[in-house]
Amino acid sequence: MADKIKKGDWSAQTTGILLIVAPILVILFNSLGPVNSANAFDFGFSPDDAMASIGALSGNESNAQVYGILLVISSLLIPLGVSGIARICQDDPGRKWAAFGFTCTVISVAIWAVTNGVSAAMASAVSDMNALKAAAAAAAQAGNAAGAQVAGAQAAALGAAAGIMNGIALGSHQMATMIFMIGNLSLGIGMSFSGAFNSILSRLIALAGLVSTILVLVFPVSSDPGFAIVGILFLVIGILWILTGLTMLRSTR
Repeated sequence: MADKIKKGDWSAQTTGILLIVAPILVILFNSLGPVNSANAFDFGFSPDDAMASIGALSGNESNAQVYGILLVISSLLIPLGVSGIARICQDDPGRKWAAFGFTCTVISVAIWAVTNGVSAAMASAVSDMNALKAAAAAAAQAGNAAGAQVAGAQAAALGAAAGIMNGIALGSHQMATMIFMIGNLSLGIGMSFSGAFNSILSRLIALAGLVSTILVLVFPVSSDPGFAIVGILFLVIGILWILTGLTMLRSTR
């Protein structure tokens, strides 16, 4: 690495730690989400099938909200790590590429936060829907046909609302994913120009961003192969970031 990252450079050390910790936490909490944990790397799962997503959430609504909050908090570490890369590249020919990558990362994380908010609302709707279904069943068993009909209608309305929220979450997730992958492409190019980072890892990050952008366009997050493909792509990029963080820490010692 170039002399920009020197021994004892606390800023570079912080960046390296963030590049290691952020992907690990994001991958962990994302994989613990009920829908993802139930269908991880399932090439036959279509998240746009609202009934399948609602089924995965049913009984796990609280977990979905808790892990969603933890996912948002951990994802905030991503732009902090990328900002350190942009800072190192600020006097290099690739500084504009790195700066654009940082901007894309901030935008994508902000959109993902909104996505998780919608997903949390969907989990609440599913919880209320299941409670109303139970109330309708109890009313029917007690011979209260009118009460059962009202509760059933309310449950159906909440189910429809949950389906709409699922579609909104998928749309925003697709947008955030596209922006994030483009950002990785730009960031990798900037790192390659810098000379302060491992050249092989920098090129691999750029290549992963390019390939990921194309694949996400061809196989959207909401499609049955796209769900698993995007999960694999995030895992690959996460590993590359972790390796970059490790090389940065090594150069500061």
